[in-house]
Amino acid sequence: MMWDEPTPEEKEDIIKRVAETIYKYDMDLVAILFLESIKPIASVGGQLARYMIAPFVPFIGERSMPYLATFQSKENLEKLIRELEERGKEEEIERRQREERKAREGDTRKKGWRRYLPF
Repeated sequence: MMWDEPTPEEKEDIIKRVAETIYKYDMDLVAILFLESIKPIASVGGQLARYMIAPFVPFIGERSMPYLATFQSKENLEKLIRELEERGKEEEIERRQREERKAREGDTRKKGWRRYLPF
């Protein structure tokens, strides 16, 4: 049915897929800022979106309905924000480890225009 609520497993899968897409395009900081700002009105916005999209569902298909149902909940928005923050922390740790490895291996060459500076 078009307005059926997705199962908890489907919700988790949707959250992970959306987080992967946001992270793939390196939009995690912008997405976190946006999600934090719309979190207070998520339930009202979800209902309004269902009302506005309902006439167009025969044309666009029913694939977007589970997403609307998932993200009209503040808890699911918070899960998405936490997922994005965790991925950002993991990337920062990996970046620091790469820099430490390069420093240990003696790769102290300057990058870009800095390599032409005498100091």
